Amino acid sequence: YGSWACCFTYACWFGLEGLVAAGEPTSSPSIRRGVAYLLARQRPNGGWGEDFTSCYDKSYAEHGMAAYGDGGSGCVPTAWALLALAAADRREGDAAVRRGVRYLMDRQLPGGDWPQEGIAGVFNRACGITYTSYRNVFPIWALGRCARVYGDALDRVLEDGDTGAALAGGKS
Repeated sequence: YGSWACCFTYACWFGLEGLVAAGEPTSSPSIRRGVAYLLARQRPNGGWGEDFTSCYDKSYAEHGMAAYGDGGSGCVPTAWALLALAAADRREGDAAVRRGVRYLMDRQLPGGDWPQEGIAGVFNRACGITYTSYRNVFPIWALGRCARVYGDALDRVLEDGDTGAALAGGKS
């Protein structure tokens, strides 16, 4: 548990990414379970919000970002969840991807950075580390991957204020 980052969201990302890279079909039960796990943990504001307490409690810190994030969500865990969902390219997560992308876009600061929130880095399960680059690297990576995976459909959804089912291949 938690030897490097806030373990459950981060581990889902690495697990899904690894399975896909190893040739596992995105329809496999393992990938579907990972996607379902992440979808079940999305916050009402569109983000995800695990923090370092997951690492030493060995259970998902559902309200972990309540003190440091925005409405219980944080930019870094949201980015990790989006990276995982886009890697799995599972269309049942389209609405979640739209809400997550909108969350990251709304949280971006005028200068282009994202806010420094709670601890997202962990060393040996008990030492919380604030990597200031996490807040910028992971959100921009997630937005780029979502744009690549969902393409013009994502652009249309975002331009229209997230009103339609464009990610599922429909028209807004």
